[in-house]
Amino acid sequence: MEYLVIIYSVGIVICLFDILIVLQISRYPYSKRKEKVLWTNVVLLLPFFGIFLYYLVGRDRLDNDTHQ
Repeated sequence: MEYLVIIYSVGIVICLFDILIVLQISRYPYSKRKEKVLWTNVVLLLPFFGIFLYYLVGRDRLDNDTHQ
């Protein structure tokens, strides 16, 4: 029974991180809408790995001003 508490706790933490990341992505300008949609889908469809991919690659790509 204790393992279920751990699994649910980890799931809730991952969901909270996903929500925070989607809110961060939504703050980027409209001109980067393709990148925003791509990274939102990555984070939501791959909840655990999407968090790491976004922090390793996504933030740098969205911060890059060459796509404006």
